[in-house]
Amino acid sequence: MGKAYKNIRNFFQPAVFFIPFTLYFILFTAALLLAQRWLAQKQKTPGTSFADIFSLLLKVAFWFVLIIILLAFLLVVISFLLFLWKKQKNNINFSIASSDAVLTADGKQKQRVHIEISPLLKPLLGFIKLRLQYDGKNYSDKFILSETSEKKFAPTAYKGDYLWSLPEIKEYHLEKLIIYFEDLFQFFSFTIALPVQNRFYTQPLQEQTKDFSISPRKTEDASLRIEELKKVEGEFLNYKNFEDNDDVRRIVWKIYAKNKELVVRIPEILDPYASHAYMYASFFTSFDIAANRTAEIFFLNYYKTLLWAIYQKLTGQGFEVRYIADQQTPAANFNDENKAVEYSVSTSKWQTDKDIRSYVNGKDASVVIVTSLSNAGDVQQLLDSSDGNTFFVFIKLSNSLQKSYLTGLLRWIFIQQEKNEMEVYKTSWRLSFLRPKVLQNEKKLEPMFSKYAKTLVI
Repeated sequence: MGKAYKNIRNFFQPAVFFIPFTLYFILFTAALLLAQRWLAQKQKTPGTSFADIFSLLLKVAFWFVLIIILLAFLLVVISFLLFLWKKQKNNINFSIASSDAVLTADGKQKQRVHIEISPLLKPLLGFIKLRLQYDGKNYSDKFILSETSEKKFAPTAYKGDYLWSLPEIKEYHLEKLIIYFEDLFQFFSFTIALPVQNRFYTQPLQEQTKDFSISPRKTEDASLRIEELKKVEGEFLNYKNFEDNDDVRRIVWKIYAKNKELVVRIPEILDPYASHAYMYASFFTSFDIAANRTAEIFFLNYYKTLLWAIYQKLTGQGFEVRYIADQQTPAANFNDENKAVEYSVSTSKWQTDKDIRSYVNGKDASVVIVTSLSNAGDVQQLLDSSDGNTFFVFIKLSNSLQKSYLTGLLRWIFIQQEKNEMEVYKTSWRLSFLRPKVLQNEKKLEPMFSKYAKTLVI
């Protein structure tokens, strides 16, 4: 039902934008007619001087209101036709650029979009409003830019920032800039659209995560030394068979008592070439999440936010972190490696093409990140085949929502109403058929990680 409503709305919404009068005009006209009819019935004694004066006052009021409305209409039409004439002559200059997101006072992250446009004559005492069309038939809210022209009476240049609250962490493609010419009363709205070729991506939120440390693996090119020696753990789970030149103090007597084998612990090696850590973050899903907005949007945003927080924390440990993506992202050039990783994380999606077995290279992986949507069998195989030098992070997606689902459901039914977007996602997740499957998968995954030392559950 919701999808059908969305399709119907997307079909009619563009046409509604270009209707030259607004809902306020319809309501005002209806109220005016009802008031005129009601006042006309108040003439109890027709033919008297009072009735004639009363009728005359009604006519004066009617024509006064009509002239004011026609004047407002005329001023809007003039501004609209002037802009249309400039547009046909290709004399319109406008630009749209995006910058880093800002965090508002209410704790929400909003994308800053800077817009400049000229010449643009605002209707006298009226309004110039804008709207952005993006990703097909999606539209922003209406917004107003500040006037920047030196002319005080009739400014023709506008520019300003629009703080855009966007629902997803991804890349957005701007397609049109829609301009509204509105009168003082906002009864009339003449609309024109300008084509736009622009794209930008929303950055993950700045979030804190648990502390953990990883070991860098040897770089492919051992010709470049690093200034600071990095510790690298030994192979074969940090044990090897005892040899004549080994320190007897490193013998593991527990293993000898059990298997009668002399093995020693391998100490950490100060390797002058171990400067790179490879980070694998899987976006693979073994579940059908199509049309589930909680999984497709909310869980994906949550995963990207934690993933970016983990990457930033690792880059602060003194070695180079190489992020290995499990999917192709739109082509983009960045001089800064952190920006390139941020873009790759922001534009990634849940995918079903590459599972973690074909994605993760156990020989060079320093950290592997999986989610509640990962296949439990594949994760178990990956953990079993690990050489002990890889750190595994499990992100429980259900932690992004409150755990007391039953209590929350009862409160929603009997007491609370949906107040915000978070409540909408929580309600959708409570009633989703996907929820018990994901929770069951989390119950399988979490005990796997508890058996290994180098693991973290978030």
